[in-house]
Amino acid sequence: MTYGRTECSTRETTPADVSLIQIRQPAVTSSYRMICFPGSRNSADYYLAMSELLLPTVELLTVQYPALTAEEECGGEAGAALVDKIFEAVRCWTDRPLALFGHRLGAELAFRVAQRLERETDAGPLTLFVSGRTGPGHGGSLGPPALNCRVVALTGDHDPAAPLTGVRTWRRSTAGRFDLEVFPGTRGYLDSHRREVVNLVHDQLISYQEPAPD
Repeated sequence: MTYGRTECSTRETTPADVSLIQIRQPAVTSSYRMICFPGSRNSADYYLAMSELLLPTVELLTVQYPALTAEEECGGEAGAALVDKIFEAVRCWTDRPLALFGHRLGAELAFRVAQRLERETDAGPLTLFVSGRTGPGHGGSLGPPALNCRVVALTGDHDPAAPLTGVRTWRRSTAGRFDLEVFPGTRGYLDSHRREVVNLVHDQLISYQEPAPD
């Protein structure tokens, strides 16, 4: 697998645009990059704290959604248009081994962007982390696996929005390895178990062969 940087647009963004926020510039080049897909437009604080724990090994960027889009369930043409915008922003940051981390709605968006990266680039993600969301095949047939990368699903053990039976169906989304991590509680595990989540991300990524230096 090769990694290359696509030239990114420097034009001023508007409320209808998707942008990527580099949470904190690392002092040294990180070995890995993780792009985070929040569950809502205004949830960057969690990823700032997460970034402080992951640097310098893993550099974090977070997707900034267009106004009035991230709070809604995406579907149909609007959902496809949002995925297109995120994909075009993300493909500019594939110059090092990549992971995607999506929470709630962000898990669905990250899954669809991961499909595009595998299908249309030579820099598909090493790992897709999906949090607090049932799998895309939950309640129906999924067909052949849509991904080849490792998928790691995270959930609370009593989360009514993401019951375990539904979260386990992420296994059917990939031909690669699947891991399920269950945390005590319901919706707040990303905060209450932040250190465990960070350790999980770190361990999953460094389990791959160390990438060659630039």
